[in-house]
Formats: sequence, C-alpha cells, structure tokens
Amino acid sequence: MEFIVLPDHPAADAVVALSPHRAGDKVIRHPSGRPWVIGSWHDEELTSASAGPNAVVLLGRTRIGETELVRKLAAMRSVTDIDSLSRSLHGCFHLLASIGGQVRAQGSLTTVCQIFHGSVAGVAVAADRPQSVAALTEAGIDEEIVALSLLSPTAPHPLSQACLWRGVTSLPLGHYLLMPANSAARPVRWWAPPEPSVPLAQGADTLRRALEAAVETRTAHSATVSTDLSGGMDSTSLCFLAAPRATRLITYHHVPLDPSNDDGTWADRCAADLPEARHVKEHPGTAPAWYAGCLTTDEDVEGPFPLIRTRAKLEHLAKTMAGLGSTAHLQGIGGDELFHARATCAHALARAHPLRAVRQVRVVRSMSRWTTPATIGYLLSGGSYARWLRSSAALLGPEPRRRATGPAWESPPAMPAWATPRAVSSVRSLIREAAHGEPDPLAPLPVQHDMLSVAQFCGEITRRASRFTTRHGVSCEAPYLDDRVVEAAMSIRLEDRIAAGRYKPVLATAMRDVLPAYAQGRATKGDYSGELYGGLRRHRTDLLELCEESVLVGMGLVDRVALKELLLGLHPDTSPFMAFDSTLACELWLRSLYRNNRSGTTESLPPHREEI
Repeated sequence: MEFIVLPDHPAADAVVALSPHRAGDKVIRHPSGRPWVIGSWHDEELTSASAGPNAVVLLGRTRIGETELVRKLAAMRSVTDIDSLSRSLHGCFHLLASIGGQVRAQGSLTTVCQIFHGSVAGVAVAADRPQSVAALTEAGIDEEIVALSLLSPTAPHPLSQACLWRGVTSLPLGHYLLMPANSAARPVRWWAPPEPSVPLAQGADTLRRALEAAVETRTAHSATVSTDLSGGMDSTSLCFLAAPRATRLITYHHVPLDPSNDDGTWADRCAADLPEARHVKEHPGTAPAWYAGCLTTDEDVEGPFPLIRTRAKLEHLAKTMAGLGSTAHLQGIGGDELFHARATCAHALARAHPLRAVRQVRVVRSMSRWTTPATIGYLLSGGSYARWLRSSAALLGPEPRRRATGPAWESPPAMPAWATPRAVSSVRSLIREAAHGEPDPLAPLPVQHDMLSVAQFCGEITRRASRFTTRHGVSCEAPYLDDRVVEAAMSIRLEDRIAAGRYKPVLATAMRDVLPAYAQGRATKGDYSGELYGGLRRHRTDLLELCEESVLVGMGLVDRVALKELLLGLHPDTSPFMAFDSTLACELWLRSLYRNNRSGTTESLPPHREEI
C-alpha cells in the first residue's frame, strides 16, 4: 500500500501532475470531484463510504462493513464527529475523511499506520511515507538530524518522531491532520491515554475481547494466515486466538542455536494442542544467519531499517509463508512492551497509594536486586519529562545509566563508542533544544509514557517490516499494537500489573480461557546471543567492508577505527551490538539514497569530512 492525500483544494490537480506516475495508481475523489487519495492498494485493504458531502476511507485491516460505515457517516457534520467512529473501530488502518470540504487524515496510535505531511506549492499534502511528500518537492534528507539515528535504543520523544526528510513532518501520537480547503494543515489532538483505573478482572476481559477482534480483522479476509510460535506467551496467545478463527492456520518456529534455550520445548508442547494447524519448524542452517546480506541496499528509503540484523531472515520467512499460501503473518511484537512488569509502575503506585504499593515494591526490588537505600531513593525521586530530557543530554555517552537513580521516562539514550565527538555534540544539542521547548510527555505518568514510547518503536518496526515482506506476498501483522488493545492494556490498574511469581499477569489473566494452563505459567525467556555471535562470525568480512567506504565516516559521524575495533573485538555480552545495529541500518539507508538513487530526489553524496 502506498498513497498520498490531498485537500479539497482547487490546486489539487496541479499537485497530482507533480506526483511521479506509477502504473496501477488508483484515485479516490472528494464528493466535490477533486482528487483526494491517489496510490496503490489491494481491494481487500479498502473500506469506503459516502453520504452527501461526506466520505470516509479506511485503508488497512478493519472489521466494519460499508453499510454500517454509511450509517455512521450520515450522522456526521464535521471532522470532529469522526472521533466517535475512530474510538469504536477495531483493527489497524489509516482513516481518511472528507467532511464538508475539510479533510481529516490519521494513522494508528503506535504508528503501524502513520501519516507524514508537508506543503507542495502552497498546498498541504499527506502520505503514508515521508519520501512520497519529499519527492513532490525534490527535497532531500536533513543531515543535521541523521546523527539521531545512531542513538540506541532509539531517540527520545519527541525526537523519536523527527522526520529525516526536509520539510516533512510526522503526525504526533493521538493526533489527526486537519487539512482545510483553503488554509494550512495542522495536527489536532483527538486521543488521550486512559487512566489506569480498571480492576484486573474487568480489564482482562476487555483486553481479551480487543485481542479477539484484532485477530479477527486479520483472518476475515485471508483464507490462510500464519503466526510465529516462538514458545513465548505473546506469540502463543495469538496462535490460540487465531486457531478457531482462521480457515487455515500455519505456525512457524525457528529452532534456536543455544541448546539451553527452552523456547523449542514450549513451542512443541503448544503445537501439540493445535492439531488442526500446520506447523513449520526450521532448524539452524535452513534460514539465513543474522547479518546475512548486510551489504544490500533497499528501495524503501523512509529511514534506517530497524530489523537490519535479521532482514535476510525476515525475507526468508515471508517467502516461506507466502509459498504455503499465507497472506498475513501474525507476530507477538508489542507483547513485552505492554505487559512486562516495569519499575516505574511501582514508583507511580507508591507515590499515589503508598500502602497499596508495598507488595509491588518488594517484587520490583527483588527482580532488580536493589539495596534498600537504592529502592528508597528511587521511590522518592521524580521530575518532569523535560527535566529527564535535560539529564539525558548531560549524561549522553557510550554507556547508558544502569543504576536505579529515578524513574526513567524511557530507556536512557546512548551514543555508541564509535560516534565522533561531533556526532555526540550534535545529538546532545538536539536533545537540549527539545527539552528547552518543555515538551509534554506522551502520558502524565512515566510508566504510561514508556509504554507508548516503546509501542511506537514497535509500530515503526512493524510498518517497515510489513512494507518489506509484502513484496513477497505476505504482510507482517501485530495485533498487540492495535489501538483498542493498547487502550485496554493501559487502562488496567497499576497494582495489577506486577505480581510475585507471575510473568505478565495481565496477559495471562486475559488469556486464562484461551491458553492451556501450562502456557500461562511460563516464567523463562529464551536467549538468542548465539544467533548474533554466529552471524557476526559468518559475515564479519562483509561488515568490515562497510567500514572502508562508509558514508557515515565520510559525514564525520563515525570513527572508522573504533567501529573496526567493535567488529574485531571479543565481547562477553551482546549489548554493544544493539548500538551497532542502529549504525548499520543508518549506513545502508544512506547508501540506498546516495548510491542507488532510488529516492526520487536530487540528493547527492554529502561532502567528505571524516574526523580522525
């Protein structure tokens, strides 16, 4: 799927003329007759309705039919009235509305579906990818913020949503883009995080229904769907939810290299309880190793590809599942982010209800192995999001903070050891500048903000991965990242999210009538460091070749010698390679832009200014 959105503006036809022509492009028109949505999509991805001067288009996965959509649309008088529709729909989709000459464009909360926008010849333009807007203006990348892509695990809010293309802006979480007929477009907030006030029993039922609906939106239009069956609770839950709803179900399990990894044992046990499904098990050596194809550039130039270390394996999975007839592959991404116990949960509860927090604080202290003084200091600490940002900028370096000095609104950002002083200084300035603007957090509580922040990152991963796998005939689907699922998870009381001796108690309770009892009680988690070390050993020569003609080195952002030391060194754990993945992804993205000329822009290789 790929599209641009235009306002109901007299100059819309002129913008269409600037758009690069693609064979098979479809056009949806405003009730006025002017062009509105131009692009390519499959028929099953489109649900649309019109009633007089109003029209609505849903592009993506949803359950609502045209008849019901027409009924709801007939009662709407302004784009604000779309709020109630948006809050009631299940699935993952772009929502586009043309109401009385005004356009509303929005994606999903977690950015699996995202909206980017800019101005072309004075006319607002929105699209599902930033390069589509940039191509209309022949804009290139913003080199000043490229250094942000080196941060690990990711840039902090709001810089995490900073667009790498000049003149293009991404839509903030919980906002829609209002595109009036004769004035500038602007984001409008329509959603706010729910209060965490729902008891577990009630909230778990709501969560289960939301997950059931999320899975149904994927199985309704696909005769065959596939799911990961890693053995973990997240993907296993999706398998058991999909089994009674899918016409034909395929599960996929890749056997880990480490014999002590018990994922396979759990996957085999669950597969035995899904006798109607076809189970595909691949052993090491049958799929590409991590970092395979690390010299290959890509045609999708939105930004660095987050799954760069397993890109070849992802392609192999897509081809395998498509070859078996699947058109949608369900993955458990987002489950950890929504249901894993957070120390910030106990912190928020202790400050609001100290007595109710005693049990949760003990659990967090035990899990984190904190001393009593460290625990007390953590509980007494606090501060605004802007203050946390300023602290993050001050402490920016190759090693993130590891001690529990206070409730981190997000994972502390860190620059890699091979980043040049210029790169570190540039990123520090950008974070300080963002903090100076006193940005609102994504949610008032750090625990809720963190949930949304990491869910957004998962959304970007899913968006980009699905764009990659769809070329081979199968989309990547993440039911945990649907709006209604996120809302349900965030609504559950803080004291119910942490329980002694229970792993992910919220999800386990929601799945109590879906999962076998043994699967609800798993408390282990598999380790995949063997895959990383094996892939590095096998593809080290290719990775070293990247250092020799590195665009990032040429831009003065990466120290070539330090990067080589990483690749040639011995590492007792895999933590340095989280930062390396960000660097590798950024390097290949820049090569895709400058050396393959696939961006549709006039961008040229940046001047060489390597720092020694």
